[in-house]
Amino acid sequence: MTKRIAFAFFCVILLAFVACEPEEKIVEVEVIVDNTLYVTVSADMVDNIVQGTTVTLYAVDSVANITPGDLTYSWFSSDGDMLVAEGDTVQWRAPDEAGSYTVTVHATDGTNIGIGTINLGVEVFAATVDPYFVGDGTCAGCHSSTHTAWAETGHAHAWSSLMSNDYAASYCYPCHSVGFDDVSGNSGYDEAPILKFVNVQCESCHGPGSTHATSLSPADIAYDYDAASCGSCHEGSHHPYLSEWEDSPHNYSAESAHGAPVNGGCEGCHEGVAAARRLEGDLSVFFGGAAYGSPARDDTLAYPIAGITCQVCHDSHDATNPGQIRTVADVQLVDANGETPIITDGGVGKLCMQCHHARRAAESQIENGYAHFGPHANPQADFMAAKSAYHGVADASFAWTGPSHLNVQNSCKTCHINMVEYNPTDGAITGHTFEPTVEACANCHGTITSFDEIMALEDFDGDGTVEGVQSEVGGLLHLLEAAFVANGLDTTGTSYMGALGDTLRSTYVVREAGYNYAFVEDDKSMGVHNPDYAIQLLQQSYFHLTGAMPANAYILEGDVMTTEYSVK
Repeated sequence: MTKRIAFAFFCVILLAFVACEPEEKIVEVEVIVDNTLYVTVSADMVDNIVQGTTVTLYAVDSVANITPGDLTYSWFSSDGDMLVAEGDTVQWRAPDEAGSYTVTVHATDGTNIGIGTINLGVEVFAATVDPYFVGDGTCAGCHSSTHTAWAETGHAHAWSSLMSNDYAASYCYPCHSVGFDDVSGNSGYDEAPILKFVNVQCESCHGPGSTHATSLSPADIAYDYDAASCGSCHEGSHHPYLSEWEDSPHNYSAESAHGAPVNGGCEGCHEGVAAARRLEGDLSVFFGGAAYGSPARDDTLAYPIAGITCQVCHDSHDATNPGQIRTVADVQLVDANGETPIITDGGVGKLCMQCHHARRAAESQIENGYAHFGPHANPQADFMAAKSAYHGVADASFAWTGPSHLNVQNSCKTCHINMVEYNPTDGAITGHTFEPTVEACANCHGTITSFDEIMALEDFDGDGTVEGVQSEVGGLLHLLEAAFVANGLDTTGTSYMGALGDTLRSTYVVREAGYNYAFVEDDKSMGVHNPDYAIQLLQQSYFHLTGAMPANAYILEGDVMTTEYSVK
């Protein structure tokens, strides 16, 4: 078995005068050697090294089975002088010119070799432009609670995760450190390669904070909900989050969303800043927006209007929830059919459900009509839970089915964010177009090439053929459309939806059945989210409208989880 010896950090001790007081930080890296031995390397680093200073560097093997003499060390530097170049403790004299320098060590047991490097900054910490980078310690003075939460996130450990990776390279530094940019004199890791500027810190997203630290004015720091802020790192063939999100329905402007992001009653789901605040607030006020009393955008900070960007669903400061999503709270649905349903299952998919729910119940629309007839578009949460459609089309004793894909672990996320790890041929898939994939169905339904290959159990639309669930649901929708017209629905010059909501074009009983038609249509899955509920709603609505079940169809009664199918 081949041994592998790796050193991620080295101890740096200053033996002469330095420009500032040492900032002591301990970094421990555990490395497996030959699957049996563990090497722990500690590092004490200071913020700056003066020109001509002699620095002692050492590597410490602090584990059983590794004793002094087991390994030999050879040291090299990109500049400056190695006064002692062999052994686990060496001396390096900094050059007379300010800059960033690399010291490398080769450690070998005579057969195998491990190579480690460290960057040292010589007289580079003094910034020459303003604003400049100051490091997370400065931010913590005012934002201690946020800083404490951030320390538990992956961002706070981005440097060590890089250094422990076999593929770590300097081109990775811009995304794993602070201020590695093209601006000269603003400090940052490219000019001051010190511990103060490692990891993804506050200033990685908010920009250099020296001016803000003095003025305390929000105007002197960057803050927005622009997806490009995250996408500057979370992009590329290994993790194309930004480009996939750009192709998703969540990427929209206020104009393309018919002004919803700037409407007080809609912004809690349609405008990024207000949506993020709502997800952190009282979710029992589930409509969102100032018009409903829930937390909305704080325009005193003059955030630009944002769509549903990365920052809406993810909290870069807090790792409490999986994936750093903002909430996994239970989901309150609209009052309907004499119930006040609350979804408690669904895992991280409950984040999606906080906006993807029916919002509007049927009764008022059936009585008075409505210009946007049916539930609010995308009632997927209600549909999966088998709630909120109009159950008045069936007898009070009718046993409606229960949840379907809501019972899948993490529900929405499992099917709509199906991630594929990077491979050199196809790259990676992050799932952030939010389009469901047939690959996500394989664990339960086997290999399929389209969702309609998920077969129905019977012929539910009566066309003489057992088809895929989506085709069966489509057949029932068409039967219901014909029944609408036969019952006097006037669709002249408009759509079924437009006619259903118009009391001059539709009757009360047509609107009763029509609400369920709209409910299934607006779910957009053609029954996949909850096949039994879709079939029950459409069959019962057809019977309610015509007095007869679809001819030759297998009629779905009761909760199929506990009872057999029967035919009326």
